Amino acid sequence: MLFVPGSRPERYAKALASGADQVAIDLEDAVGPGDKDTARDAALAFLAARAPDAPGGECGLRINPPATADGIRDLQAVGGSSAEPAFVMVPKAESVADIEVVDAALGGRRSQIVPLIESPKGLLAAEAIAAASARVSALMFGGYDYAVALRGRPCWESFLGPRTHLAIVAAALGIGFIDVPFLGIDEVEELLRETDRVIALGATAKAAIHPAQVAKIQSRFLPTAAELAWARRVVDTIESRAGEAVAIDGKLVDRPIELAARRALALGALGVRD
Repeated sequence: MLFVPGSRPERYAKALASGADQVAIDLEDAVGPGDKDTARDAALAFLAARAPDAPGGECGLRINPPATADGIRDLQAVGGSSAEPAFVMVPKAESVADIEVVDAALGGRRSQIVPLIESPKGLLAAEAIAAASARVSALMFGGYDYAVALRGRPCWESFLGPRTHLAIVAAALGIGFIDVPFLGIDEVEELLRETDRVIALGATAKAAIHPAQVAKIQSRFLPTAAELAWARRVVDTIESRAGEAVAIDGKLVDRPIELAARRALALGALGVRD
């Protein structure tokens, strides 16, 4: 998921051309107080004019927190427009009510909801928040706001607990878990290392703040050629045995290994990584 400032409409199309699976037009942190109205108008005009089959990934909005004046104006504007964002990201989500008010504002639209968990209070309510609406398609972790609210420091140690908890909640409910962006645009090796680590924890996506990060993040979710070959071997062997117990290289292959292999094949259809 690539973020683009709502106050920079000339960048919307460029963000969608980056290859990102989702683009979030940001009306919150990336927009100053004096630019909120013009950013909102520009974002909704762009979404209203965008054809459903337009090239690029899904395009949605990060609104302002729904309990704030700017958030209320965002929801009123969405409800009164013809725009149908692919998703609405809800920052500072801390309660079921935060999701219900967004759900109501979306009306009959097919838009999904992505709660952004950015505080200990939100983390404790994450399961209820995720289950608050059938529209909730993923949870996202907002690490830097979380660290401030925690009275800690933004680092791997302070992020580990919430990342693990949100991954568990998301997996239990069958929705996605989007990890916090990596802020070092030029620190490629650190970006790749962090992406690998959060995938191991259960992240299904990772946010990006610059187009240069998109392909690098996406590549880490793909299997290597060796992993893909192993997955094909596992699935082919299981299917050829018609339900019999299977051993490959002297090791029993059970249902969890089969599921992991099938997931690798699905991802491998998109490509392989080095």
